[in-house]
Amino acid sequence: MRAIILVAGRGSRLPKHLSKNPKSFLKVGKNTIIEKLIQNFFFLGINKIALVTGYKKNKFKKFKLKNFDNPRWKNTNMVYSLNKANGWLSKYNCIVTYGDILYETKAIEDLMKDKNEITISYDPFWKKLWSKRFSNPLSDAETFKITKNKRIIEIGKKTSKYKDIHGQYMGLMQFKPKGWLRFKECLKKDFNNNFDNLYLTDVFQKLIEKMFFIKASKYDHKWAEVDSQKDYLIMKKIFKD
Repeated sequence: MRAIILVAGRGSRLPKHLSKNPKSFLKVGKNTIIEKLIQNFFFLGINKIALVTGYKKNKFKKFKLKNFDNPRWKNTNMVYSLNKANGWLSKYNCIVTYGDILYETKAIEDLMKDKNEITISYDPFWKKLWSKRFSNPLSDAETFKITKNKRIIEIGKKTSKYKDIHGQYMGLMQFKPKGWLRFKECLKKDFNNNFDNLYLTDVFQKLIEKMFFIKASKYDHKWAEVDSQKDYLIMKKIFKD
């Protein structure tokens, strides 16, 4: 098992005094977000960790980890960044995480146990966190529909109905090589390899429409993500230590 942390972006929605460094360098408790993510993987025995960097990539050199560089980070999105780690994803089972989220090790442990080709963590009690982040939780929430056997049947669409949201996509997932191969085939056949500005959920939704089984992994412990200064304050309260 290996881990890939996506940290190429700048965090443009943060105020200037918080975006001088990559977003994952925001301090939460005694450590930064990136330090906490790395520590969680080390704690579980995952010591093969790669970073997909872009904005101020030299800041990450001190961690002495494998680096996949996205030099086009200003004009590309998550799919483009993740594709930079193709060398690992094609060969190894990989946990992939956004670099601006925090969660407990249980989320990773559950993914490690799962045998499906693509597995995505989700928060069934998302509304509690979103209510802190937004006056109207539906203003930012996206669809996430699952069946009784935890098959994802819709993800990443805008909605005005809570019934369309069985949970929220967290930005944490596992790819096995066969799952990554199907992901890459989808990029080629359905998006003509034009994926500069695609979100991962765009591709997941297309795979779902093609009847590919993507498993939902329930995570009901504490977690948080940072898109704004308000989010950062919320994350610091949730992860005080």
